[in-house]
Parts: sequence; C-alpha cells; structure tokens
Amino acid sequence: MPPRRRTNHSNTGFTGVRLRPGGCFAAEISAAGVRVWLGTFNSKEEAARAYDAAAWRFARPRHQMNFPEVSSLEEATFLAPVPQFASAAEERHHRQGQRRITIAEVDEQFMAQWRREHPQDMVNMRNFWKEKQVERRAKRAGKRQRRAEYEAEYAKGDASAWSPNDERWLYIISTTASEDTPSDDESIDWD
Repeated sequence: MPPRRRTNHSNTGFTGVRLRPGGCFAAEISAAGVRVWLGTFNSKEEAARAYDAAAWRFARPRHQMNFPEVSSLEEATFLAPVPQFASAAEERHHRQGQRRITIAEVDEQFMAQWRREHPQDMVNMRNFWKEKQVERRAKRAGKRQRRAEYEAEYAKGDASAWSPNDERWLYIISTTASEDTPSDDESIDWD
C-alpha cells in the first residue's frame, strides 16, 4: 500500500518532514510540547519512516502516521534509516533529541498509568476546569455588558445622564480595559 500523502501538513506531503535548503529532508516530531529533531535524510520517504518510528514510540494513532500499514514499533524501527550527520554538533543534537523522546515516552506512560489508577481524579480535574471555564465566560459576559453600557452612554454625548466626573466612567473603563482572549471558546481535553 503506498503511503498516504497529506499536502496540507508539509510541502513534502509527509507529516513531520520538511525540505532543508541543502536539498536534504529533516524529520521532526512534537513531544510533550517540545519539537524534537529526528535527523537529516537523503529522501523524504526516509525522513517519513524516521517520523513514524518516533510516532510509534509515543503510541500515536495510525492516522497520524505517514505509513499506516506498518503494524508495530519493531517494524517501524527496522524500516527507519539512520540519520546522516554533517558534524559532531548535529550528532550531539540528535542524541539530545533521542533523550527527550525517551523522557517524554516515560512521562506519557506514567500519566496513562495514573489515569487508569485514579479515574476519580480525572473526573474531578475535568469538572474543575469546566467550572473555571463557566466562571471565565460569566466574567467576560459581564465585561461585555459593562462595555456596551459605556459605549451607549458615550454615544449619547452631551445627552448622557452621567456627569463628566461620574465615578462610573472610571469604573467601566478600568473593568473593561482587558479585552476577551481567544481562549474563551477553547475546551480542555485531559485525555
């Protein structure tokens, strides 16, 4: 089965693979919020195989892999080529990345075990963040309402019922100074 190419993820058609200026291909993967460099390769297929081996180590779903027909970590590791290093610094950088992968791998295994052993903690955490989200939305709705009141009074100009020295002007301006953040509609998924 030919690899599934996704042009929306990369200019090479493979996830985690990019073309370097020298004509080689670099493979990278994100691990625990950190981008880890997997190496430089002669072809984009080799770089994609290296990405898939790292994705298997992180137990990523197959739809996130470049070659979903690979059936195990061992097979993915066997098919992944050894990266080429232009210098000792590049080799050292690669070893550091491999250490980060190992640490992130252990962290993810520990967190999965903790979720299995403490399901009530996960329920409590989800409920806590849902309550926080409701509180933030209510606070922002109040800010929007005060801002609308302020803008309505400001639009009235001289016809405003508020005097120029009214403390409500200062209160409304100070409480609406920080705008809503785009995280208002973000949902937190702890799984």
